[in-house]
Amino acid sequence: MRKETLKIAKAFLRGEKAHGARTSTDGENVLLHGHCIAWKGGNDDVQFSFRNWPTVTTRDRINGLLDVLGYSCFGVSQRKGEQWLVYNAEKVRKLATTGTAFCTGELDDFTYSPRRGK
Repeated sequence: MRKETLKIAKAFLRGEKAHGARTSTDGENVLLHGHCIAWKGGNDDVQFSFRNWPTVTTRDRINGLLDVLGYSCFGVSQRKGEQWLVYNAEKVRKLATTGTAFCTGELDDFTYSPRRGK
């Protein structure tokens, strides 16, 4: 995980503002190059989107957020040009690159989540 990713992810988790070279957070949203790629939704969920930019950097920021939020066994990955939600490196679901790709509430359906205490 890049230093900028960790800095922004920790600030987002605490609900604080932080800025990096390409990424920023106001504590409620994470922006990459001015595009909102993660935001806090209802039910204590975090929602994610590629915003039509399925790049290595976007995947790094999303994966960093998942790790800091306690979902380190999940990630996003590109396989044969397509974006995938992965669980322990196994493809789980193909992701859209526009609109909302997924939210943390969906991840709880796959396995135990220490964040929810299930």
